[in-house]
Amino acid sequence: MLYLKLLGCAAVALSGLAFGVMKSRSLYARRDSLKRVLVFLSSLATNIRYSSDEISSAVSAAANSSDAPYLCVEADRDTPFYDRWEEAVKNIPKVRALNNSDKELLLGFGEKLGKTDLEGQISHIELYRALFQKQIKEAEDDAQKKSRLYRTLGIFGGVSAAILIF
Repeated sequence: MLYLKLLGCAAVALSGLAFGVMKSRSLYARRDSLKRVLVFLSSLATNIRYSSDEISSAVSAAANSSDAPYLCVEADRDTPFYDRWEEAVKNIPKVRALNNSDKELLLGFGEKLGKTDLEGQISHIELYRALFQKQIKEAEDDAQKKSRLYRTLGIFGGVSAAILIF
């Protein structure tokens, strides 16, 4: 009976550690997703500069080439580009770990995209590249500071629960 209790306590402690590691990984997933968005923006600038495709085609090509297929926008002449962009941003998988401010930034980016001349669009992309670089810096700082905290709190919570059970 004692062995069963000890085994249960160990399982509770390990589950706390697993939870902490999971939360820690989500911080790194956000950073990586933001870096993919930055690659997407660079690719989109190139597509817009050297291609005469419609904006949704340029966006989809950039999304596929930058390993960010969740930013693809289907070509549909009946629906305005921003509505399709907004739908794509709202449907970004949770596994990408983007927070609300990241999504708001993406929505702001799509709002003005395709509404100006070539130089205006390139300037718009450059502006948002700088804004996303700030987001990446913030995500890296969060990952560095909070990842160890999450793991420590996870194991501490698991061990505390195991002690209470024992």
